[in-house]
Amino acid sequence: MEDDREKILASIRRGIRGSDRISADRSSKSPLFARIGNDFKSRFAKFSSELSALGGEAFVAQTEADASELILARIEPNTSLFIYDDIRTNYGAFTSLLTESRQARFGIEFGPGYDKREVAIFDSAVSGCLACVAETGSIVMKTDMRLPAALAARLFILAKESQMLPTLDELFTDRFSNFEGSNLFLVTGPSRTADIEKELVTGVHGPKEIIVIFLQH
Repeated sequence: MEDDREKILASIRRGIRGSDRISADRSSKSPLFARIGNDFKSRFAKFSSELSALGGEAFVAQTEADASELILARIEPNTSLFIYDDIRTNYGAFTSLLTESRQARFGIEFGPGYDKREVAIFDSAVSGCLACVAETGSIVMKTDMRLPAALAARLFILAKESQMLPTLDELFTDRFSNFEGSNLFLVTGPSRTADIEKELVTGVHGPKEIIVIFLQH
């Protein structure tokens, strides 16, 4: 068995040594770039299509009031709603409208070492994002508090039109080529797995529903 393992590793080493080295050209564009288009309308159409195929939803809201109405229409009365601090900071009117209508608690109230049982009481969560990727319908997030977004059954993402990127290569070569940190993660559709008796189950290690709202103003 050990001999076989060494033979396999030796073969891999030879392959690596004999392969051509490829350097990334940051001026290159994905073949999908031209097909998706350079305007928000084209990118949103692709993003919405990809996210919908995964079981998520995407909307465009004219104002913060419109965005809050979209969320309130999708949650039950007395829903426990977790609002991330970046939302509270950047969308004051939106936050006020939500907190006046539903039970809410700001992420800022949780300090280092918070108990995940405290977060588990929330049915839904509202968060911002770093970017959205039209090519895959993905949401790019960076937060020190991943549990609220992972444990909530319903995750709402508030984004700006300027945060919509056409392709993944735009994300890593242009927007975050010099990203510092290790907590950048991509969310592509609601959580799902078929490992349990080969039946598709949603919400196993993340939200069952993902709704992305793009604000025009």
